[in-house]
Amino acid sequence: MSATETRVLIIEDNDALRAMLFTILRHQPLGVDTSIGAEDALEKTRKCDYALILIDMSLGGGDALTFLTRFREERPESTTFILAVRDPNAEGDIIDSSLVSAMVNKPLEIDTLADVVRECALVVPPPADPLPCPPAESDFRSHFDDSGAFYN
Repeated sequence: MSATETRVLIIEDNDALRAMLFTILRHQPLGVDTSIGAEDALEKTRKCDYALILIDMSLGGGDALTFLTRFREERPESTTFILAVRDPNAEGDIIDSSLVSAMVNKPLEIDTLADVVRECALVVPPPADPLPCPPAESDFRSHFDDSGAFYN
């Protein structure tokens, strides 16, 4: 993956779900990074322009709203497509629709979500002056074999 390839950021605090999404998306023509919360995700968005950010609105401690608000304040010019995944029955998952590009409701089929993420990410126009992204987690992890040993 190169620094100019389409990048996706998954913000999910559930380890199993984050790993599953990462595993599915890393096999797409995308660079994939992950984050467990607002601060880490904001740090990543300061270093890289993401075509799409997939965020779980049920992040603990109000992290989803914190991230969305601060991201929009820090990067108002961003072309990033933000896909919010929410539980329509959870009180904390109600958000200002101006902070996101689209919302999908839980429960949802993981393969369908992966297709939506891929298709949305690939149509987002890149920024005029993209940030020089570090290598994607998906690119770095592709150099590990099944035993966890690193190879080139």
